[in-house]
Amino acid sequence: MSWNPNDYQFAWNVVWEYREWLLQGTLLTLKIAAVSMGLSMFFALPLALARMSRFVPLSAAAQFYIAVLRAIPLLVFILWMYYGVPLVLGLQTDPFWSGVLCLTLQYSAWLSEIYRAGLQAIEKGQREAALSTGLSASRAFAKVIWPQAWRIIIPPLASNFIGIIKDSSLVGIIGLNELMRQAQIATSLSFRPFELYTAAMVIYVVLALIISPLASVVERRAARSLSVQTRRATRTRRSLGQAA
Repeated sequence: MSWNPNDYQFAWNVVWEYREWLLQGTLLTLKIAAVSMGLSMFFALPLALARMSRFVPLSAAAQFYIAVLRAIPLLVFILWMYYGVPLVLGLQTDPFWSGVLCLTLQYSAWLSEIYRAGLQAIEKGQREAALSTGLSASRAFAKVIWPQAWRIIIPPLASNFIGIIKDSSLVGIIGLNELMRQAQIATSLSFRPFELYTAAMVIYVVLALIISPLASVVERRAARSLSVQTRRATRTRRSLGQAA
């Protein structure tokens, strides 16, 4: 007997019935994504600097890491990290941190290339001008180079954060009850896949729609902060010139 879609009766009340499950899954999804994104952003910067290093072995090692991590399918990586590491090393792994670690390692490789592109977009004369005012190399990077690169980096960072939120659905395979797994469990109990998966899809869309304008706000604030710092630096150079 074939299934006739015209016979399907929608029961959207099932979404309300399992609202707490979906809410708990959403909160866990956001937790996984936020922790993974924060760690990825932290590790991506030294990785990008290593990739840009003139020391060939360091640059080659960073390039190899980036190429390998970007090539591994995330689902395979998660399965190997959670099931393979205990078999090979005899170490027990926590599902939450296994998922976070896989997302962090892979997204740090993607973000490092975004960081590198942003840093290389800044003219070399900016660094030379900062050093000429007496700033050390580290302070020139922190005060002059990085604020300008940060403004360039923000939009692709937001896109990658949305990507992490979506990819966090893969950690359900190792037992984490994030949004998609909660929808799957609710579906197995209610036999209403269309309604519950549609609700999960809508939640992902809403999260993406929230992140995009927030990124725009951060970008505008970064631009204003950079403008203030530029005016201050200009006044300082003029003062030094007059004193000379």
